[in-house]
Amino acid sequence: MILSTFVLKVQNKSLLPKVIFERVALIWKLSKIKPRFRSRFIQLAIIFLILFNLLGYYPTLAIPPVKRAQVLAALPEVRGEVIAQSFSKPLILPHPGYLSTKFSTWHPGIDIAAGLGMPIHPIIDGEVIEVGRDFWGLGNFVVVAHENGFKSTYAHMGKIYVKTGQKITQENTLGEVGITGNTSGPHTHLEVTLNGKYIDPQTILPEISRI
Repeated sequence: MILSTFVLKVQNKSLLPKVIFERVALIWKLSKIKPRFRSRFIQLAIIFLILFNLLGYYPTLAIPPVKRAQVLAALPEVRGEVIAQSFSKPLILPHPGYLSTKFSTWHPGIDIAAGLGMPIHPIIDGEVIEVGRDFWGLGNFVVVAHENGFKSTYAHMGKIYVKTGQKITQENTLGEVGITGNTSGPHTHLEVTLNGKYIDPQTILPEISRI
């Protein structure tokens, strides 16, 4: 085997010009190189993925990047006080479902998973101030202004049934659960702000079941 390889190399060298022969030899050597991945790097990557999953962080690629959220009502015991002082009646969930992604510094809202086409209702009465399509990740969305400086945003909608300037109540349907924007399944991404600052929707909404 070694002798035949040597003979083949001699024959190729005699038949091909020197420059071409050296190039062929280099390609032959490079083809023998096999990529190697450090097992330690793979182990660390797996550990980080497990930690992110346990913390409820699901990275989303978005340009521009998601703004860093500021939590105003992070403690569960604040929930009743916020409702009593800020709203004229109890809030409701946009629709039945379960919590698939929690509120965090890098995810300024919550994701409520539900069936495709599920009707979406506003969490409380208000006025529609924006309707549109966000190409950076939210897809079809609706923004509703509420009393005392609160606003709520509903994203990834499949269909939208309201228009800007429309007065709405909790009985109205904003649209349907969809999969527009950056999403791996049907759900509503719900954001709530107070005077322009994000708060955790779970601190003011009824309890949401988990997976």
